Amino acid sequence: MRVRPSLAALALLPLLAACGGGDEVTMPPLTPEPGDSRPAEAPTAAPPRQTLPARLALYKYLRGISAGNARACAYVAPAYERRVFGGPGRCRSGLGRARARLRPQDLAALRGVTVPTCEEGPGAGECTVRFEHLRWKGAPARPGGLLAASFVLRAHGDRWLVAG
Repeated sequence: MRVRPSLAALALLPLLAACGGGDEVTMPPLTPEPGDSRPAEAPTAAPPRQTLPARLALYKYLRGISAGNARACAYVAPAYERRVFGGPGRCRSGLGRARARLRPQDLAALRGVTVPTCEEGPGAGECTVRFEHLRWKGAPARPGGLLAASFVLRAHGDRWLVAG
């Protein structure tokens, strides 16, 4: 007997369909293991009204850098001044040199920067502003040099200073 190949395939199709498909293997639900470490919670933004003086200090510091105004040094803590400018009292004399290392586009961007948010910590009486949280009127500045990845602001009496 001669069987056409296409008819033979059609005859075997129901037999092939019956194989498998009935007992499907599924993955059990994922559950955390005991002792599994969870990612640390993201820092929370402090209430805007509470951090306004700190954010204003950073705003004046950054705008002072853009203008080349040595009065920006009034918003710098001594430890930060030592680290960034090389010693106490060196901000005024070193601001011009540090500012000269910034690109013209960065200086232009600093003229339109705002500081909308501040995260609590790392210590008590401190708040942190990350570079990516700064807002720019136009193209953003590039981090580096005077433009740190984050700025830590600390209360010194009734004033806030850039401390790190």
